[in-house]
Order: sequence, then C-alpha cells, then structure tokens
Amino acid sequence: MPVRVSFQKGVAQKFRQPSGTGIDLGFFPIDDLSKPSDGYAFPLVISAQASSQSLSVDEQQSQPDSAVRVQITLAVIEKKNGEPYRVKVIKQILWVEGERYELQELFGRSESEPEDDNSGQECVICMGEPRNTAVLPCRHVCMCSECAKALIAQSNKCPICRQPVEKLMEIKDKSGSL
Repeated sequence: MPVRVSFQKGVAQKFRQPSGTGIDLGFFPIDDLSKPSDGYAFPLVISAQASSQSLSVDEQQSQPDSAVRVQITLAVIEKKNGEPYRVKVIKQILWVEGERYELQELFGRSESEPEDDNSGQECVICMGEPRNTAVLPCRHVCMCSECAKALIAQSNKCPICRQPVEKLMEIKDKSGSL
C-alpha cells in the first residue's frame, strides 16, 4: 500500500523512514528488485505531488488533472558485494498542467564536482566563459551562449560529437555556475 508523507514548502528536503517500517527487501530476490520487469514495471516508484497551501486535502483531490504538478521517479534497488542496498534512478517524469515531460541528463554538467573548482567548466570554443548552453538532441553542455549563437550561424554540428544541432537550450543558473 502506498505511503503518503507531507513536507513543508522548500527545497533539498530529505525523507528518513523510521527503522522497522517499510518493505522487507529480503522477501524479494535481488534480481526482481534490480531491473524493471516486463519493461515498465519498476520495483520502486516515488511520486511527489505539489500541493496548494490554500486548498484543503479534499479540494486538492478534486482539482482537474491539468492543475496537478507531479514528479514521478522510477527506480530499481541494487545490492553489490555485501554493500548496503542502493537506489538507482532509471527515469524521472514530470506532469505539469496536463503535459508530460521526461527528464534527461545533460552531459558536461556535474553536480558532484566541488563548486569552487571550475576547472573544465569553461566553453570549449572561447575557453573563457562558463558553459551554459546545451546542444540538442545530443545534450552536450559545452559552450557559452555567445559562442553557441556564433556556431549556429557557421555550422550545424555539435563541437563534441559532430551530431547535427536541432536546438540550443541556454541554462540559467542563479548561482552563476553549472
């Protein structure tokens, strides 16, 4: 049975499940947990739905589907060489105003690198400005917006993989870093 947990408004919140609650993972063979079955049945699905503070629970449930904002995370559970269980995200889907969006990784943009170490974060064309533009459909984040505009005027190929460029997506980051 699904469990519903409410959070206060804000970002970077963590869910900690009380010890002794939840699913006994020992009940399932690890092979059943470590991959989607039948292609689209996932062992772990996390659904996060934004709620309107001004609406009661009954009013929120009666909202039209087009007003609902939901992030769905589809994941598997891995266990390697006696290490603890680990959740691996396979796919994330957003539903906003009745539209479905599948989140995809951008290449050349790392959350794991230290913020004060900007080495390798500069544009591959001018080598001076920070990278802030993704090339689509290949998803390489490799150029500053000025060089991206100039590249499109001269060539239609990604400077990393040489795949044809269909679109450019500028990434605006409040902190100024990728």
